[in-house]
Amino acid sequence: MPTVESKLVDIEAELRMETERAYKIFDGKRAVWVPKNIVERNGDGTWTMPRWLAVEKELV
Repeated sequence: MPTVESKLVDIEAELRMETERAYKIFDGKRAVWVPKNIVERNGDGTWTMPRWLAVEKELV
């Protein structure tokens, strides 16, 4: 039976900057801006976001 790939991923990253509408996060390799309306800050150093966004921002 094929596995279904999750539509959400958790990324380990630190917060570098924040605006009203976006977070700038650093994953150890690059710093990228991600929109607050589709990214969840988990409070433990991880961020949950749609897989397509993580791929687009080269976080996975």
